[in-house]
Amino acid sequence: MFNFKLSKTMRDVQWSFISLATSSLSHLLLRIVLGRELGPSGLGVYTLVFTIYIFGMQFAAFGIGSALTKYVAEFNDNLAKTKEYISSGMIGSLITGSVMGVVLYLLSNIISISIFNIPEMVSLLKVTALCFPFIAINKAVLGTLNGFRRMKAFAFIDVALNVIILLVSVFLVIFLDMKVLGAVLGLVIPTIILGLISIFFVRSSLIYPNGTFLQNNILRDVLRFGLYVVLGNSIGYLYTHIDSLMIGYYLNEEDVGFYAVAAIFIQGITLIPSAIQRVTSPTITKDHAKKEYGSIVKLLKNVTLKVFLLSSLFSLFLVVFGKTLILTIFDNMFLPSYLPLIILLIGYTIYSTFMSIGTFYSSIGYVELSYKIALFSAILNIVFNIAFIPKYGIIGAAMATSTSLIVLTLVHFFIIRHFVKGIWKLKI
Repeated sequence: MFNFKLSKTMRDVQWSFISLATSSLSHLLLRIVLGRELGPSGLGVYTLVFTIYIFGMQFAAFGIGSALTKYVAEFNDNLAKTKEYISSGMIGSLITGSVMGVVLYLLSNIISISIFNIPEMVSLLKVTALCFPFIAINKAVLGTLNGFRRMKAFAFIDVALNVIILLVSVFLVIFLDMKVLGAVLGLVIPTIILGLISIFFVRSSLIYPNGTFLQNNILRDVLRFGLYVVLGNSIGYLYTHIDSLMIGYYLNEEDVGFYAVAAIFIQGITLIPSAIQRVTSPTITKDHAKKEYGSIVKLLKNVTLKVFLLSSLFSLFLVVFGKTLILTIFDNMFLPSYLPLIILLIGYTIYSTFMSIGTFYSSIGYVELSYKIALFSAILNIVFNIAFIPKYGIIGAAMATSTSLIVLTLVHFFIIRHFVKGIWKLKI
């Protein structure tokens, strides 16, 4: 399907896709179960806790996984150097994860009562804070495996985590009737266990920490790289959720529900480019380290064109069968989701081309650009939402998101064109 030189790349993409697809399916099934068992209120509390968990996880992991992907791929031929980076990254992850866990634990009262006015969330957030050091370690291990292109092991850890979270959560909520606490424990317990087990997959690459890490500035390099990643990721996370948050601010929870259904279907269009991105990241890093710029340009052309074609076909399918799917999976009361879905498909189809090479800047050593562009895109999306939602409702939110995604994609490719023609001096 993808015209890469090595068949291993295809296998890597397949494993990456399996990992992402399993994650999306697990989250979807879990929300269906929780919605039926806990009702709107319970599901709402869990969603808030989960949202805070995901946002906090960005700072707990601190982008160290992405840093390790880059440095492991870059120094793949230097085993001693690679071990220093991996060991340093694991130490850094334990530190940042522990700090973020303490921060969330201490702020749980303020977040739950002062901001959301939900006292029930206090204990739930404190329980959630316990798993931050372990999810940080897990992300560092996944970043290492990605750098080594060991995507089968990568997928195994990721799939195991999501499946176990689903099974444990369902067991605690349905069979032990632990309600929202059971759902949160179903997230926390598997995360702690899999975080510890994941270390087994990189044990041969770990060395005892000594002064070398500090003398060679390895830990500093990892944390500096991770800083820009976490800034970009956290802004990006807010960027992808700002439309739903602003719908809740300007409209009501029913409109948020309609928009959420449209967003569920949109997840399907992001699976393939997200899976491919995990493979293009170490590939671009390695080619850039060898100054094989022509290979990078060829990869960019092949990937973006074929991702655009696949995304277009998937979007066409949803345009034709979207109403039927909404009626079958949900109910006719959710039909207002269809038009926002169509509008969102336009933006995401175009943006999917960049998603497939989304780590381009960090792979070539310009990680700070990811943060700056993410900040620009977040501001742009907020402005569009403020302008469109009060006048056009959820259709306006979809218009705002699609418009900002199209503008963002054009900006990205303009910058990439600058690298290709201006810095690398290649013809395209």
